[in-house]
Amino acid sequence: MKLFWSAFYRDYTEDEVRQFVPREGGVYLLWVRMKSRKWRCFFVGSADNLEEKLLHHLSPEEENAALREQLCDFVCGFEYARVEDAGERNRIEKYLYDRYEPDLNPSDPGGVPLEVNAP
Repeated sequence: MKLFWSAFYRDYTEDEVRQFVPREGGVYLLWVRMKSRKWRCFFVGSADNLEEKLLHHLSPEEENAALREQLCDFVCGFEYARVEDAGERNRIEKYLYDRYEPDLNPSDPGGVPLEVNAP
C-alpha cells in the first residue's frame, strides 16, 4: 500500500501541529535528533484525529512519562500520513512499529502488519 506522507516537521510544537496537521485519521511517527544530527524514530502511533492525538502528546495529560520527558528535553520532529480506515491504520501502525522498533511505545500494537512505503 502506498501512503502519502506529510512533510517532515522539524519542530514538534503546538503551533506546528495546529497549523499543519488535519483532524483526520492516520498514522504518525515521532523523531528525535541525535547528537550526531541524525534523526531516530522513537514513537509510532495511529489516531482517529491526528491533530488531537499529536496535541495530547505535548500536553501535561500525556500518560507516557518517558514520552513526555523526551518531548520536553530534546529536539523532536514528526510526520504523518492520512489513513481513513481504522483497520488499515492498526495494521500500518504494526508495520511501522516492527520496522522502526521505537523505544517509547509502551507495547507492541499487535495484529497483522500491512506493509507500506515508509519515510
